[in-house]
Amino acid sequence: MTPRPVKLPKSIQRELDRIDARKVVVANVMTITCDEVQRFDDLGLHAREGKIVVGPPRPPAPVLGQFARRNLDGWTQRRTDLPKEPREISTWAPSWHSGSYHLISRQIEAYPLEHHPAKLLSISASVLEDLVDAALVRFRVDEPLDRASETFAADLTFNSRLLKEAVGEAHVFDADLSDAEFARIQHVDWELLPTGSADRVLERLASRNPKNAERLRVATERIRVLDRLGHDGFILGAGKFLGYFGVKFGDRLVALENLEYGNALYLFGADWERLTQFSRTELIKRRDPSVHRLPHLRGWQSAIRKLIRW
Repeated sequence: MTPRPVKLPKSIQRELDRIDARKVVVANVMTITCDEVQRFDDLGLHAREGKIVVGPPRPPAPVLGQFARRNLDGWTQRRTDLPKEPREISTWAPSWHSGSYHLISRQIEAYPLEHHPAKLLSISASVLEDLVDAALVRFRVDEPLDRASETFAADLTFNSRLLKEAVGEAHVFDADLSDAEFARIQHVDWELLPTGSADRVLERLASRNPKNAERLRVATERIRVLDRLGHDGFILGAGKFLGYFGVKFGDRLVALENLEYGNALYLFGADWERLTQFSRTELIKRRDPSVHRLPHLRGWQSAIRKLIRW
């Protein structure tokens, strides 16, 4: 039976267009805190003495969803893209006044069925960088995919859905990328949005943690305050800086929030991209004059206005 044609989603196609390599893998890099590591227990992650530890590669547990179950058990697909064909079906019917049963068969027109064996794919995890009570972790479906393969689009779609089901997000990378290269990619992970994009920032934050209404309420309040300060654009973090958001004031000052870590806003000077590589503890120890920590106590809105004018 000819394989069913698969059209790749535009988001995946855009990522493929940026990769020159013939072989690719599906992976994702994300920041995971010790408090939330239990979510990834099925993939072998756990916390030990304030650090996140990963286990050997393993198939995702079937409880994670449809594609995890298909990966382990295989599945049958009804080919509605093909013409219907004759099929014989049989059922047992009770025989009249005998207490026994007899077999009844009949012909029907039905779509062909395509049987897919179990793929038995494993997902591996690797800690790219230890953070304070967290880690930057790389997840990967350990199956390099060749673009020249007839089943490439179907395999890439399956692997993307499998990883997204397991960790929430999936992207396409060169299959030969090392963990060191994955880590370097994640250090360029700030997205700049123009002024007037407050609603877009809130939408992104909501999509990352849709179940925490209180945190989104606090984020909305703080973004509205920042938006009234005459800034030059919003900043959203990704990868290592997932959860960070803020605004930029020209080239001299950046104000950043992270609702995951404490109740303070940080203002960074011109070298903000380098300074944000440090943890909160390291920033406090450094006592860098170009870093201002502003707790969200009464009057913090007035305090930030004074610092911006300074």
